[in-house]
Amino acid sequence: MSIAEFSVNRPVTTIMIIVSVVTLGMISYTRLPLMFLPDMSFPSLNVSVPYPSSSPEEVERLITRPLEDAFGTLSNMKSMESNSSDDNARVRIEFETGTDMNMAAMEVRDRIDQVRGELPADVERIRIRRWNPNDMPIYNFSVAWSGDPAEFYNIVTKVIQPRIQRVDGVANVEISGMIDKQLLVHVDSEKLQSHNLDLFNLSQTLTQNNVTMTAGTVTEGGKKYSVRSVNEYRAAEEVANLPIPGTTLSLRDVAEVTFDYPEDNSFQRLNGVDAVTIRVYKTSTANIVDVAQRTQLVLDELQTQPQFADLETRVFFDQSQSIRDRLSDLRNTGLLGGMLAVIVLFLFLRNVRSTLIISLAIPISIICTFTFMYLLRQGAGSTVSINLISLMGLMLAVGMLVDAAVVVLESIYRHRQEGNLPARIAAVVGTREVTMAIIAATATTLCVFMPLVFLGGGSRFMLFMKDFVVTFCIVMVAAVFIALTLIPLVSSRLFNRPLGKPSAFFARMSGLYTSVLAWNLKHRFVTVVSFAAILYGSYWLYQNIEMEFQPMAPTRDIAIAADLPSSYSIEDVKAVFTDVETLLLDRKEDFHIESISSYGSLRRANIRIVLTPPEERQESATQLQTRITSALPEIAGVQWRPGRMRRYGGGQSGVDVELKGDNMAVLSNIAEDIRNRMEVIPGLKDVDTSLERGDEEIQVQVDRAVAQTYGISPRQAARTVQAALSSRARGKFKADDREVDILLQLEEADRASMQKLQNMTFERAEGGMIPVGNLASFTKQKGPDAIERKDRESQVEVGGNTTGPGTRAINTQVTEMMENMELPPGYSWSMGRNWNMMRESQGEFLFAIMLSVVLIYLIMAAISESFIQPFTILLSVLCGLVGAFIVFYLSGTTLNTNSYLGVIVLSGLAVNNAIVLIDHVNHLRREGMTRTEALLLGGRHRLRPILMTSLTTIFGLLPMVAPLFFPEFFGPVEDRGANQWGPVSLALVGGLTTSGILTLILLPTVYTIFEDLSNWVTSSVKRAWA
Repeated sequence: MSIAEFSVNRPVTTIMIIVSVVTLGMISYTRLPLMFLPDMSFPSLNVSVPYPSSSPEEVERLITRPLEDAFGTLSNMKSMESNSSDDNARVRIEFETGTDMNMAAMEVRDRIDQVRGELPADVERIRIRRWNPNDMPIYNFSVAWSGDPAEFYNIVTKVIQPRIQRVDGVANVEISGMIDKQLLVHVDSEKLQSHNLDLFNLSQTLTQNNVTMTAGTVTEGGKKYSVRSVNEYRAAEEVANLPIPGTTLSLRDVAEVTFDYPEDNSFQRLNGVDAVTIRVYKTSTANIVDVAQRTQLVLDELQTQPQFADLETRVFFDQSQSIRDRLSDLRNTGLLGGMLAVIVLFLFLRNVRSTLIISLAIPISIICTFTFMYLLRQGAGSTVSINLISLMGLMLAVGMLVDAAVVVLESIYRHRQEGNLPARIAAVVGTREVTMAIIAATATTLCVFMPLVFLGGGSRFMLFMKDFVVTFCIVMVAAVFIALTLIPLVSSRLFNRPLGKPSAFFARMSGLYTSVLAWNLKHRFVTVVSFAAILYGSYWLYQNIEMEFQPMAPTRDIAIAADLPSSYSIEDVKAVFTDVETLLLDRKEDFHIESISSYGSLRRANIRIVLTPPEERQESATQLQTRITSALPEIAGVQWRPGRMRRYGGGQSGVDVELKGDNMAVLSNIAEDIRNRMEVIPGLKDVDTSLERGDEEIQVQVDRAVAQTYGISPRQAARTVQAALSSRARGKFKADDREVDILLQLEEADRASMQKLQNMTFERAEGGMIPVGNLASFTKQKGPDAIERKDRESQVEVGGNTTGPGTRAINTQVTEMMENMELPPGYSWSMGRNWNMMRESQGEFLFAIMLSVVLIYLIMAAISESFIQPFTILLSVLCGLVGAFIVFYLSGTTLNTNSYLGVIVLSGLAVNNAIVLIDHVNHLRREGMTRTEALLLGGRHRLRPILMTSLTTIFGLLPMVAPLFFPEFFGPVEDRGANQWGPVSLALVGGLTTSGILTLILLPTVYTIFEDLSNWVTSSVKRAWA
């Protein structure tokens, strides 16, 4: 008994099965986790070592290089990159695909333990993390308060943070920009010198007298006690009274000890008012939407209380909102696409009953998908979830869900209309006739994803798109199940009454098509040459389509950075940004600004602007960023720079060149030369180097020979300068219910000039004091902002933004420029990460597409029992590529990961029409028709289902494509999700359009050519063997 017979003969059982799956689907939907992106982890580890109040050179020498040496022989290591800044050392280790990352993390931890003794003693913690986008904060907001700072601190740390921390599903709450009181020890240099005291030794005394440690255990009276040495500071007065060894003095005699706010050379504001930023992280199993809503409820509740009436909060990142927007897009796209598909069906079928039958396939298939997604999570350990990528799979599938149902219903309809069969028999016979073709078409659609498995679990495509693949495959299988069960069941009940006559318009269309097809069969040479010309033209288009790794992610944020003169105080910086904030807030409507947050320090500061929703404006974020930047005031020494993500993509399309070598001075000269050359390349803007934004610094160079005569080492001199100037904590102090840092520095007046630093003294080995200036030189030089290294070599980047989408042409120009440059021996260059990722992904996709074609051929050869006929069917893939490249070129869409994904899906869908046509032609020939008769009649029979399936899919995808062409109605493309799923939809719309037309017109001609060629080869072989 076939599945169609079972469905028709056991209607109650069939309905109960479908109702059960649908019910489980609705329940599963509520239990599937909602995430921003799929659960994924790249095969890489990030090691971070905080080391504040240092220089990039010191961090590189003391921390980064020892760690690099330790990690150099890690198992399965692919590459290693490091970044040394003035307060942190970061090392990123990338491993080969398939590496056990838990074991890799253990090995990295062991290597750190091996070199722990070589690192500075005051390194407090070393963090090892795997990057996963779902570990990012789900909810970021700023809190502004114009009242007392101490009261503000208590509100944030004792009210807001604990309340949010108690929200169900919240894992952690981080605060930045909050300043707390600290124990400040400001040393008077004159008093220090008058008493012949050394600042470094004073710092050591302060640290060594503040200690609590376990001393061991002692047994008394048969009972064992643990022993702890407790000598922590308990009051500021205790610190002030600390005796100074070798003297009768206490600390208060040479320093002022206060519990107060430290000097703050940074600022953070929201809409012109001082603010802090709070980031909320969720637990791994929590629902993003629920956690974000609960967090917002807490904030709303707090602001209803009178004591918090002046509290201003502004949410500038909410992952749940992105998910809600995509869910809304899914609903709207699904409804609109489904409505368009239903309208197309009705225009062809002109029968309400038939249209309603097919319409059932869309909602039922989608709901069934949630059932199997949940079962995969629970039974197979899959991490599939409802996220932006899986929702894209569902949205793309909406127009395709009716394809199988259309083929089944049309076959039933034709048997009922032309064969005058009873409804029940027509339902069984019609379904049975196309079952194999439907299964074959679905198999070819799904098999195109199999090659992606060979890209490896670490492939960027598999990491980002695995949920798309799983969701798309499930929903397509569900649609076939509905087509082979529910459609014949409902048809057998609704088609009992006589059907009307076919449309006269469609009859004329069929006649015209038959005439065109007959002409093509008689003029095969002209047909083939014409198609070859079309293929060549589409290949030319492909070569001229721009490329990028990924389309820009939707955003409402723009960032503008400012490089400030070294002469500016923090008050000067705040004054500049106050003027800028006033300017922007006065033009909020013109610039479509929702809120402004600014933050920064002495040399560098940033403005982050949250724009109004994209549907409320016509300008994109990039356009507004350009306009806002040009409107900023011109201030001597201040340079405004539009934000650009130099690493890992995600910002504007960038072009980067990476330089590697040993000597940073040589690299700096090479980088400057390259920057000058890149600035004249049309289409490039904001060209800079990773060294350009370095700070001017005072470098202290100790004369070793002179220092040795005084019994002083360069390290001792450096430590003295560090103790005088550094804001690094000298221990902890318990204040009330919290621990605060102890900071020791010279008074501000003693740090005001280079001369003051040169007069700083320290103790000689044989006694007495000596000024630092007697044995060291002080010079001003521009130091690097950060030192980057790759595979244990110093690295400098030169790069800029492109003025338009895509980077293929400009990258090609830059590559040619670099190939014509002669670099010194030992120095090398390579194109930046984005270009390499783009080329890598292109190679992966081309491999996947070619392997997909091979698999389609294998499936079709097995089904048709022919080695030749599958080549005819595969020609439809080329027909689809023609349309895809045409729409990419005409619309200005770049070739990126999403474009290639659309081409892969297209290669599986394009063959469906060819399978349905060729299978029916073979069926007619088996019934005794000649080849030409079978081709002509088969084309007439399959004209309507091919047009219906193609047009329903195309019209179902139109809501996803429309925003690309009508941004005036839908808002800027780059600020919505349309630029993410648009390339996939465009590939399918363009490809299915040309594939549907060329399949009907060209394929029968090619069918005859391949068959004649096969017969000629067979006869030639037989004659040769005779």
